Amino acid sequence: MTYLTRILEQKELEIKELRKEKPSKRYGELQGSLAVTRDFTAALKRNEGGHKGGLKLIAEIKKASPSRGLIVEDFDPLEIARRYGDLGAAAYSVLTDRNFFQGSNDYLQMVSRSFSLPVLRKDFIIDESQIFQSRLIGADAILLIVAALDPSQFDDYLQLALSIGLHVLVEVHDRKELDRALEKGALMIGVNNRDLKDFSLKLETSVALRPFIPSDVVAVAESGMKTVDDISLIEQASFDAVLIGEGLHTSSELREVIWS
Repeated sequence: MTYLTRILEQKELEIKELRKEKPSKRYGELQGSLAVTRDFTAALKRNEGGHKGGLKLIAEIKKASPSRGLIVEDFDPLEIARRYGDLGAAAYSVLTDRNFFQGSNDYLQMVSRSFSLPVLRKDFIIDESQIFQSRLIGADAILLIVAALDPSQFDDYLQLALSIGLHVLVEVHDRKELDRALEKGALMIGVNNRDLKDFSLKLETSVALRPFIPSDVVAVAESGMKTVDDISLIEQASFDAVLIGEGLHTSSELREVIWS
């Protein structure tokens, strides 16, 4: 059984409980009092400051992963977010999956309320209840993973998220997924260098797909950046942004790179 299959099976169980909370109804009741979402998409556009002439950093607040286990032992999301802000992050990504990444909705709420940078909810979104929940807990953007959704689901969830003010980073792993995302009007594409079947990494995935992402679509390279050379490779491929989590914790070389 692949990592992705295991994660999605667990997520189905969580969704059964979430639906009982009726997040769509709660969103309808609270809609008028919710803060306007911050512009996650605009924050990632190149040539408006940032590292190396415009490459932006989405700094991921991540406690653990299925492949590495515990990454941050003394985990303080607010302190980590503060450090990332000092580093020059343009936006945050916060893991909310509990079972595989030891994340929490509470972490996202804390970061969203305490800092001005836009916040991405990093999770496996496979039901519309999670989209309404994302808005309620203070996310400015969500991740939709093409590999985790059938085509009709992807289209419906993309439109639903946009309709309630959420920005959407669409994650792809190959040309077929990229074409599907673009066909449905994705405004931000994240190319994940990590294979969700076995969690192996190949940085060349981003480089190979970048030429097929239109210039008016924000292009993000996700996962696997551990060295300054890795960042340079992504910069030379003309990505708008990089999403880095584990590398900022484990690589002393990356921690020395100042993004402003």
